[in-house]
Amino acid sequence: MKKNVITMGRQFGSGGREIGKRLSSALGFSFYDEQLITMAAQRAEVREELFAGKEEKAANPWLFTAVYEGGPRVQQGKSAEDILFQMQSEIIAELGRAGGCVIVGRCADAVLEQAGIDCLRLFICAPFEWRVRHRLELEPMDEKAMAAQVEKIDKQRAKYYTYYTGRHWGAPENYDLCVNSARLGIDQTSSLLAEHCRQLFSGLA
Repeated sequence: MKKNVITMGRQFGSGGREIGKRLSSALGFSFYDEQLITMAAQRAEVREELFAGKEEKAANPWLFTAVYEGGPRVQQGKSAEDILFQMQSEIIAELGRAGGCVIVGRCADAVLEQAGIDCLRLFICAPFEWRVRHRLELEPMDEKAMAAQVEKIDKQRAKYYTYYTGRHWGAPENYDLCVNSARLGIDQTSSLLAEHCRQLFSGLA
């Protein structure tokens, strides 16, 4: 099977989303990130607001609120986080079968593996201090507050990934290629990954 699907895990502030978007553009692939929330709400037949603040977060048993709304695809009584993961996983599997896409986060690597769909699994990382500086360029904030935000979101993503996959987030053995975006910067990292994918994916120009 051709590996014409790319999943993109990323540390917060590493530029993973930016790299994924540039990579999809260079390859002529579709790009899926935040729009998966809207797609999941439509599939579940719920208000998108139900998923506000739930993205890439594990359900909290101490703050559990059961959901009793939505269409026939929704398992009533589940948490909003679990429903969001279920809906996004169904969508990710469908996107993977169609091919030609880059999917950011959302345990897509494990979801596709479970569905028997081949993909190229990337993980973008960078030193903590570099990621804080990069985020400050995009979102002006007190440096100490930004450092706390980077640390917090990394922990949320790690907990989310382990909760739904049983694996350790960012562990090299879970990916085909781990890249330090600080080494070459966003632009050159994107360009080199695009060239690598062109060589890897047969039939691409």
